[in-house]
Amino acid sequence: MDIINLLNEKLGKQNVFLNEAMSKHTSFKIGGPADIFIKIKNIENLQYTLQLAKKEKVPVFVIGNGSNILVTDKGIRGIVLKIELENFEIKEDGEDIFVKVRSRL
Repeated sequence: MDIINLLNEKLGKQNVFLNEAMSKHTSFKIGGPADIFIKIKNIENLQYTLQLAKKEKVPVFVIGNGSNILVTDKGIRGIVLKIELENFEIKEDGEDIFVKVRSRL
């Protein structure tokens, strides 16, 4: 099974987009297509996607609201994750990426 089928099965087709124009997701409304664009709704999907990308050696780029990025017309090769979680931090330490999610009680 290829990576797209695995992502669709786990995350739902409504959250996984192929060749998605990044111009739809940046405040400057510019940017070519991302190979794979994923809306991340929960921490489990984030963990799954990061593990799968690492296993398959697919580069991953994480964005929030797209207000501080410029994307070339050539787009982005690999996976773009649009984080739609609340109360989280992403920290990179060398090759390790740590995601800290705070829950509301």
